[in-house]
Amino acid sequence: FEAGAVVLGDGGVCCVDEFDKMTNQHQALLEAMEQQSVSVSKAGLVASLSARTTILAAANPVAGQYNRAKTVNENLKMTPAVLSRFDLLYILVDRQDDGLDRHQT
Repeated sequence: FEAGAVVLGDGGVCCVDEFDKMTNQHQALLEAMEQQSVSVSKAGLVASLSARTTILAAANPVAGQYNRAKTVNENLKMTPAVLSRFDLLYILVDRQDDGLDRHQT
């Protein structure tokens, strides 16, 4: 068996950037985030690996800009099941101001 990032991070932190781009893996993370273990079945062997890992994830809004008229789920295109596994959600909003952006760069 080869352990993934969540199993290797057992007892520590696993940082994930671009969480919104890995929608195929969201369902696989649900077990790890809920049960704190990962079940693996490969070549007739079955194992349950500890995954007591804190997951720190960063994601971008769907349209590249947060739409306050939509829910967090709609802005990030994540299922309520995935979002509910996180204890804290922080939303950082960059107010669009071309003049200020030019000045700061």
